[in-house]
Formats: sequence, C-alpha cells, structure tokens
Amino acid sequence: MTNIRFLIIFTSLFFLLTKPAFSITTVDKTTNEHTISEQSEVTTTGTKASAKRDEASFVKENPNQQFIYAVNYKGISIGEMKQEYRWKGKDVAVNSVADFSFLLFSFGGSQQSDIYWNELQQIFLSRSFYRESIGFSTVNMTAKFDETGHHSQIVNNGDKSEYTSEEGPIVDFNTINLQISEGLKVGKTDFEFYMQTSDDIAHYFFQVKGKEMIKTKFGEVEAYRVQQVRKKDRTFIAWFAPRFDHQMVKFEYERKVLDINGELIKYNTEF
Repeated sequence: MTNIRFLIIFTSLFFLLTKPAFSITTVDKTTNEHTISEQSEVTTTGTKASAKRDEASFVKENPNQQFIYAVNYKGISIGEMKQEYRWKGKDVAVNSVADFSFLLFSFGGSQQSDIYWNELQQIFLSRSFYRESIGFSTVNMTAKFDETGHHSQIVNNGDKSEYTSEEGPIVDFNTINLQISEGLKVGKTDFEFYMQTSDDIAHYFFQVKGKEMIKTKFGEVEAYRVQQVRKKDRTFIAWFAPRFDHQMVKFEYERKVLDINGELIKYNTEF
C-alpha cells in the first residue's frame, strides 16, 4: 500500500472525504478569497435554528468527557482515535487525536477546536481550530471564523487564504459531530454542513435512518443510525447513542480500497 493511501485513511477518519460536490467555489486571485456562490437545492437543515434552549440545558452532569475508539482497517487494528470535550457553560473545547500504525508505518494527527453556542442561530459554531498531522506529510493549520460563521481565515503551512459561504455557516468536523449530537436530541433527521478543509469548503449531507439496538463493549445500546447521503462513491454510517450523551459509539466507512470501522472502547469523565 502506498504512502498516499495511508494518508487518505487518516484524513477520511476525520470526515475530510472529498472536494465539495454540490457547490461552486470561486477565487478572488487578488485576495486569495474563496466564495461559495451556487445555491443548494435543499433547505439547510443542519444549520436551521431549533427550539431555543434555556441556560439550564447546557449544564452537564460531567463537564469533561473523553471518548476513545478502536479503529480497524479491513479487520486489522491500526490504532485509536480519541475525542475530548471540556465544557464551560455554552462553550466547549474539543480535542480530537488519531494515533495509527500499519506495516511499520506510524501516522496520525490532532485538531483542537473552540466551539460555542450561537444564540441567534441556535446552533453550535466554530470559533477557531488548530490542526496538525504527522507521518507521510506534515500539516500545521489554523482557522478563525467570524461571529456569523460565514467567513473564515486559514493559515495552512504558512499559506494564507480566506473563504466565504453565502449559503450557510462554515464549521469544522468537531462542530459537525457536536451539531449532529445536538440535533438528535431535538428530533432532527436531516443535516447539511459546509465544512472547512485545508484548501476548500466541503458540502456534506447526513440523514437519520432510524434507531437500532447495537452490540458494543458496554453491552447492547440503543443508537441512532446516521448515514452520509448524496455521495454515491462511498458509504459512511455512524451510530450515536443517547446513553453516551448522544455521541458516536460506532462507525463504518467504505470507499474503493478503504474499509474502515471503529467502536467506542472507553468513556471517561476524569482525564
């Protein structure tokens, strides 16, 4: 397997799956600013305001949460992926870390996101994030978003660029995971996101396919089956369990040579 394929495995685990398929990005060459200009055919359900939440609903029984997942490639263990949440009222710092190895190669990375609850839009938005990856390539990337979420400034390995989305707020993958979790709590079934990648804004759709009882290390748990849609070249399914604060407990991803799955193996509130 080539080095490039290893890198694809890593990035796909963090939802960096493709270039956008339902939007057109234009670039102002004088400012290096990218703008999404073509309107989607559907309503932006993932960023649509939900019923207004009161202050008490943000009080967590456990303000610190850590989820650790075992990750496999074609049935072979390649390492672990970890997500940590540190809540302060309506703000949350999220740290996602991947540590993989396969055929004597080690690779991985991390992303730290500053996320907040936007009262006006009644959704979680990204304030900023820092991403780094190590292994076959090195990435050091920072992103900052304005208060509306429609404009971002990126520094990727020293190169600066700006992005604007007229259709919906731009978020990072940690915010996507959090917003799906939040949406499930209030009964949402369709989600649409504009996600910031290192060199573009990707357009993603997810849909709730129902509830299932699934087997986990913690026994059988009830979980929402959430599937990525409008992508014919891949299958991505994730299960989110109310027992674990509506967070992801299992996932599967298949695309061409890729066959990846992961499952929650540890849940901590002290770390």
